[in-house]
This record gives sequence, structure tokens and C-alpha cells, in this order.
Amino acid sequence: MLNDHSKLSIAQIVFYIPAIAVSTYLACYRHTRPRMSWNILLFFSIIRLAAGILVILYEHNPNTGLMVASIILLNTGVLPLVAATLGFIRIIRCLLFTRILFFVGLGLQIAGGCLEGSDSISDVETGVKLVKAGYSCVVVFVACLLAVQGYLWIHREDLSHTSQAILKALALALPFITVRITYLFLSVVDSSDLRWNDLAGPIAPFLLMGLLMEYIVVCIYLATGFIIPSWRSMQGKRVVSATGYPLVEEC
Repeated sequence: MLNDHSKLSIAQIVFYIPAIAVSTYLACYRHTRPRMSWNILLFFSIIRLAAGILVILYEHNPNTGLMVASIILLNTGVLPLVAATLGFIRIIRCLLFTRILFFVGLGLQIAGGCLEGSDSISDVETGVKLVKAGYSCVVVFVACLLAVQGYLWIHREDLSHTSQAILKALALALPFITVRITYLFLSVVDSSDLRWNDLAGPIAPFLLMGLLMEYIVVCIYLATGFIIPSWRSMQGKRVVSATGYPLVEEC
């Protein structure tokens, strides 16, 4: 018989199967250039689909390998959703730095998550430190994205209607991303509290602060892909500020 976590995982799989299809359509047909945001959403949806499958397998056959893999995909998988913002925002001065932060944070979290599943106490302690270091990179990463969005809002009058629509979508998604990241940090900072445990804790916090927040953000970003003009209708155009510097590329 399925438990509550398995039922949530089934709902997660059902949601992300069409999300994968829509992301693929946006990346491969409607917005072929630039398509970073749609590729990242596609990557995120695949991660969430795999996480749902792994959690169901873990609930039916608990073992360390499945537990570690499930936790890594459930926690580390949040980063691509936040990074999808990079696909919408193109500030040349900040893009490289934020990409480096993303990959460093991702690598630290994956390495730390693997060590946390070790039988050695020293390895577990090292893993916890690496995970926390990874989340520190996430804090700086998110701060950079917020700073870039703030800069673009100040110069929004220089942007096209399409780029303003993108900024509004990012602003709409921001509160839900904030709640999701808050839940993620609580699971790391207060790991002894089962309320924030994705696998062993109660489903209400995970559903309301985790999955539901992700669903809303994914829907906002996918809907934005249909609201803004397709790449074919915008081919060759870039959004440029009054000073002549590129602010946001049309997606």
C-alpha cells in the first residue's frame, strides 16, 4: 500500500511529464535562440521526475543508496529552478559570475550529499560542511539575481514590452521561490527537526512549502514562454538600454 510520500511522488510524476513536453516544445521549437531558460526548466523537470521515481522505490525498498540519491535530487534539484532566471536575464557583467556560483554550489551539494550517506562519522561531518558551503553559494547566487532584477527594474523604461513582461513574470515567481528556498535552508540548518525532512517528515510542510511552490514557479515560467513572442518573430532583435548596452535578450 502506498504511503503519503509515495502518493506525493506519483502526483509529482504526473505533473512533470507534461512539464517536460512543454519545456521541450519551448526549447526546440518556439524559442530556439536563446533558450537557456527552457533548457534549464527541461533539466529541472527531468530531475523532479527522477526524484519522484526514486522516492517511490525508496519507500518500497529502503536502502542507503536510494536514500542518498533521493535527498540529492530533492534538495540539489532546487538550484536549476532558481537558475532558470539566468535564461531570462542577460547582464554580461554578472552572467559569468552567477554561472560559476551555480556550478560550485551544485558540486558542493552533490559531493556533500554523497558523503552524508557514508558509514564513517568523519565523512558524514565533512558532507554536512560541504552541503552548508554549497548553500552559502546559493545565498550569494540568489543575491546576485535579485541585484540584477533590481537593476533592470530601475531601467525598465528602456526595455521593450516583451522584456517588461519577463521582469513581471520573474517578480511574480519570486515570493514562491523564496518560500521554497526557505524550506530548503530549514532542512539543512535544522536537520534534526523531522518537519523539514523530505523523506521521513510530515508531508504538509513538504507539500505546501516545497512541491506546491515549485509547481507554481514552473507554471509561471512555462506560461511566460507562450506570452512572449516566439524567437521567429523576434529574430535578430535585442533589447538595448538607452546607453546602448544590452540588458535583456529576447527569449
